[in-house]
Amino acid sequence: MPQPIDMRRYAQLKAAGDLPSPRGVALAIIRLTQSSEVSLAELGRVIKGDPAFVGRLVKAANGLIAENRRAIVSVQEALMVLGLPAVRTLALGFSLLSTYRKGSCQGFDYQRFWSSALLMAIAMQALTQRVRMVAADEAFSLGLLARVGELALATLYPDAFSRLLGDLQREPAVPQVVLEEQAFAMNHRELGAAMLADWGVPDALVQPVRFHEQPELAGYADDSRAAGIVQCLMLARAVAQLCLAPESEQVRLMTPMLRLSGRLGLGRSEFVSLCERVGRDWDEWGKLLQIRTEGAPRFAELSAAAADAVGEATKGAPAQPVAAEAEQPMRALVVLGAREERVLVRAELEAAGLAVFVAGGTDAALEAALDVQPQLLIVDWSADGERVVRGLRDMRLGRGVCVTTLMEAEDEALLRAASAAGADDFLVRPLHRAALTLRLRACVRMLVLQQELEHEREELRNFAAELSISNRRLQEAALTDPLTGLPNRRQAIDSMEAEWATATRHNRAFSAMIVDLDGFKAINDTHGHDVGDMALRHAAAALRSGLRTQDLICRTGGDEFLVLCPDTELKAAMVVAERLRLAVQARAVDTGGPQIFLTASVGVAMRVPEMAGVDALIKCADDGVYRA
Repeated sequence: MPQPIDMRRYAQLKAAGDLPSPRGVALAIIRLTQSSEVSLAELGRVIKGDPAFVGRLVKAANGLIAENRRAIVSVQEALMVLGLPAVRTLALGFSLLSTYRKGSCQGFDYQRFWSSALLMAIAMQALTQRVRMVAADEAFSLGLLARVGELALATLYPDAFSRLLGDLQREPAVPQVVLEEQAFAMNHRELGAAMLADWGVPDALVQPVRFHEQPELAGYADDSRAAGIVQCLMLARAVAQLCLAPESEQVRLMTPMLRLSGRLGLGRSEFVSLCERVGRDWDEWGKLLQIRTEGAPRFAELSAAAADAVGEATKGAPAQPVAAEAEQPMRALVVLGAREERVLVRAELEAAGLAVFVAGGTDAALEAALDVQPQLLIVDWSADGERVVRGLRDMRLGRGVCVTTLMEAEDEALLRAASAAGADDFLVRPLHRAALTLRLRACVRMLVLQQELEHEREELRNFAAELSISNRRLQEAALTDPLTGLPNRRQAIDSMEAEWATATRHNRAFSAMIVDLDGFKAINDTHGHDVGDMALRHAAAALRSGLRTQDLICRTGGDEFLVLCPDTELKAAMVVAERLRLAVQARAVDTGGPQIFLTASVGVAMRVPEMAGVDALIKCADDGVYRA
């Protein structure tokens, strides 16, 4: 099962104040819906303060009702259809969209990001209305925010993330998360999941978002609800990628989509109809949200073309056993017009231990290449053959393929043209078995060496990723109190300075409190330090349980703890302080021997303009402890 998200790491980033966060009316809506006593009338009054959000909310609600029902036109009706959790998440998503349309990360395409996010939202809503994996209102927000971790990295580290995206274009074989771990000691999946958890999205939805890019890491059972949500997210993202892809790439992207929709129990015609609806809704939502949209693809034509291409590509190909990737033979794709040549080449390739696939025509050959992912291509050199070679080289998976062309003669102009298109080797008609065997043997030897080199590179990448994680763990150990697991004094000061700077820059409230355990020295003197350590761990757990999500607690030394309360006025901080005091004394320390009850004194202080800095705030809270 997946490990829990490291919320301490997220708390450090949040304390800096630069993470994407809701603004204005959206923030008021989120805070209001956190109360179980809020009324729809009160919520409606707040929502009406933002006419743009009203239109988006009504549009989202109309997306959930049946086509033959009367359209929703009022905020009150929309609230009744959507419910408070969905309204809160929609407010969050639309607020981020409005605030982060542009940014300082030069390499990050903000327009494309939000267009893709909108497509994922619409596709998720449409899919879950069919397969019932998750409520359709939650599904829309889930799709809209599924990749928010990338937006967060672009916001937190604009220059470094821009360079990373440039590196990714130059080395597309390196997974993006590996580069992110190396650069930031975290990745967009973990950061996005932590943000969703912090915003109140249920863990049952957060975890599928976290793993939908690499579902094999989650370990979900195939028939579980979580696995179904992951498949919906994967399919929604595939729909988004196809809609934004160049027309020349759309047929090849349609094939895996059809396979995935089949695993979700959707028939081909049903899925095509669903995609057509997504395309229409994308255009309508784009106008409402002022997001650039393009003409939606003609999914029915793409589906038919994909079916034809796959049928042609696999015609006559031997059935391949299902086996692990490491156990599969190398794959060769043969695109030759003459039957005699195909038979001869196939026989030699199979004798060399390769799995052979045959395709005819440019489009069928490219589709087969996407489906088969060959290591070797043998193709007639002609106008069609040149298009196959160039098309393959333009694709990421085709850059490492060994391409051999079959020519009528050893002509210098033809050889230059083939080399410019991306061919690696050539054969001349008529084919001689000995020459063919020799050329193929050299090609296979080169491919084996290439695989070994790639394996070594993968090991180096894994080592670099593990080293990055080890460095991050060492850094966290340097900032963590080993006894209680809480941030230590060093982390407390760093976090307090960051919170102070944020509160000053944005004129926000900021409170801090110092918690001191009463008579702790007597416990050590009477029962020994082992029991004293048990008492400290008990107190740390009790204090942690009494905090709100946004609060941060640190152990600053001995029996003293520091609590930071961002966006908190003094009155609210006093309520939190009393809750912490009661939590400490609520139950006895489990020592396995003497029964010990703890009490605590708490000093509370709020930042005011007259304070010179964090030391003044700590001094004020410290004075409160002595008075307590």
